[in-house]
Amino acid sequence: MNALSVRGLTVVYPGGDRPALHDVDLEIPPGGRWAVVGRSGCGKTTLVRTILGLLPPGSVATGSVRVDGREVLGLPEPQLRGLRGRAIGYVPQDPFAACDPLRTVGHHVASAWRVHRMTPPPGRIADDLTGVGIDDAARCAARHPHTWSGGMLQRATIVGGTAHSPPLTLADEPTSALDAELADDVLNLVRRRSGALLLVSHDLSLVARHAGHVLVLDDGRVAESGPAARLLVAPSAPATTELVGAGVPHARPPVPQRHDGALVVRGTGLTRRYGSVTAVDGVSVTLRAGEVLGVVGRSGSGKSTLARLLAGMERPDSGTVELPGAGPGHVMPVFQDPVASLDRRWPLWRTLVEPLRARGERPRRATARTVAARMLERVGLAGIDPDRRPATLSVGQAQRVAIARALAARPALLVADEPTASLDAATADAITALLRSLAATGTAIIVVSHDRERLAGYADRMLVLRNGRAESTDG
Repeated sequence: MNALSVRGLTVVYPGGDRPALHDVDLEIPPGGRWAVVGRSGCGKTTLVRTILGLLPPGSVATGSVRVDGREVLGLPEPQLRGLRGRAIGYVPQDPFAACDPLRTVGHHVASAWRVHRMTPPPGRIADDLTGVGIDDAARCAARHPHTWSGGMLQRATIVGGTAHSPPLTLADEPTSALDAELADDVLNLVRRRSGALLLVSHDLSLVARHAGHVLVLDDGRVAESGPAARLLVAPSAPATTELVGAGVPHARPPVPQRHDGALVVRGTGLTRRYGSVTAVDGVSVTLRAGEVLGVVGRSGSGKSTLARLLAGMERPDSGTVELPGAGPGHVMPVFQDPVASLDRRWPLWRTLVEPLRARGERPRRATARTVAARMLERVGLAGIDPDRRPATLSVGQAQRVAIARALAARPALLVADEPTASLDAATADAITALLRSLAATGTAIIVVSHDRERLAGYADRMLVLRNGRAESTDG
């Protein structure tokens, strides 16, 4: 009996004009290690949502999905709730959306037991958090999610998602918010705490190290599948060939240094504390028009906090931030959590034209939809209907919508927190080229990223953070 058996699975979202998945087959034996790869929007996250029974209301799924021999497609919600966590582990791509912002991180992890009317063993939560690299875990667990970095919160979510050593774990981009040093350790932990593993990832090198077999999706269909050792070295399908080619590091031309533009932002002696934790400690940054500043460092080093301070989204406990000439649209963020940054009630066109409204423009609906369609095309989403809702998008697609919204404001300063973490290599290349072209028009850009190699290819200089302090500046 297989840990997971998917036969002829077809999924259509409400209002969709074509299937998000079409006739997908997948068999994972007990203890098997499979990965699902493909470009953003190809159907990977839809497959995970279907197995968990978490498709949006009105979605139509046909075929068969069996977990440990039990049919789960069409199973009533109370029965599905009993399977989630115990029979089917889940590590989501979006750790912030997985947490209740009004509860502590410890409460979030403990819910893996409480939802099944169980009590966590004494000391278990702190021990497990320590095991995934969280220092002073007992005290950190008493803090709220917004005080954790995305990487730290993802590790806590992994602890909760694999708390009961389930026979099958679905891991949807479980390391997208982690630096390379931690990614392997964390995925090894997922493997140790699970039976069979279905890994969704854009990181083909990670897939090669942790999956024995690979399924490639292309526009909702299976392009090919087979052993990872063969498929990632000698692909046969065009979709796989494109993915493998885009994932190969290649030399990029030197980025010209820019030092003569107008001052856009200056942060001096910035310090930010959350309780007893100093997230940013005395950091100073100056950025001029047309410059791209990369901010790198390990998970929890203070990168995202520094970005929020420079964008004016948080006030420093000490130090100053200058934003000369700031007005509507002067600063636009691209958040690390793209799904939560989009209003789930609004169609995409309304989200995309909101920056225009902030500048006083009032396009009619037909015009707004046309403008939105052009914005979507600019970020590689030409086939997306502007009337769709965010819930029907993959996380990678939501990230591109968020980038399009930011570009619409024509900001003086763009602050992007992990803008390519949810994207496949080919789409990430296109987005980085888009950011560089935006800088060429005079926009100053701050990019927070774990992907130092990619960032070095288009940033003018890089700020390295360690434990909240500026360790060095490259360039």
